[in-house]
Amino acid sequence: MILFKIEFWEHDTLERIYFTIHQDIDKMMDGLRSKDKIKYDWIKAFDRIDKQRKNSDFARGAERIYFWLFNQFGKPNSSPIGADMFFETHDAFVHIDIKTAKLDNPSDYKGKIPLSENQTNYKSKNKNFNCNLPTFYNKEKSDEKICLTYIINIIYDEREDFKIKAITIFSVPNGELYPIYKDKIIAQGKNKGRSFRYLYRNKPRFKILEGEPFRVKVLWLDKDLEEKDILGFSTGEYKNN
Repeated sequence: MILFKIEFWEHDTLERIYFTIHQDIDKMMDGLRSKDKIKYDWIKAFDRIDKQRKNSDFARGAERIYFWLFNQFGKPNSSPIGADMFFETHDAFVHIDIKTAKLDNPSDYKGKIPLSENQTNYKSKNKNFNCNLPTFYNKEKSDEKICLTYIINIIYDEREDFKIKAITIFSVPNGELYPIYKDKIIAQGKNKGRSFRYLYRNKPRFKILEGEPFRVKVLWLDKDLEEKDILGFSTGEYKNN
């Protein structure tokens, strides 16, 4: 029963996150594209930095937009350990991390996505990596709340003037669900011992819930792409405009 409740809240919150963004999809895209208005004032400095920092700085710019969009989602929490955005809601503590990936680097988006130690509580019995988040905050106390983790991934094409090509949302399984998902959703991370890649393509659905809805939602796709180009498979749920 406890595992069902965990998946129920994971799915319910995923739908809330999706609704929060999707109701303002044009506002989101306008915000993410706002960098283009002043491109020639930042592009030279941006071109001088290394590739890894480029991706990090690109994500930092996107974070500002999502803080703006999520201003009514929940109460922000000031914990220094956690994702880019961390909210307390009536039902849970919710971590939402913003990630970016280059279209020419499918290892960061197509069927898998990198997670750091402050972005997940999914621990393996057989793999050695850190997880700094608990499965429940204030566990076994009167104010106990589940810890839920999500990723918003923005895929862009540097070759097309940093054009955004796709935006996806993922619900990462809570660590209490290890008996369900086990090591099948774990791949080698970027930093050994400190991260892993969430291999969502192996088990992309909420396995306990009726109908097994997908743990991933596509928010936006460029017209020249399909779901399978970004996820590695098709959910059949996204309709490109």
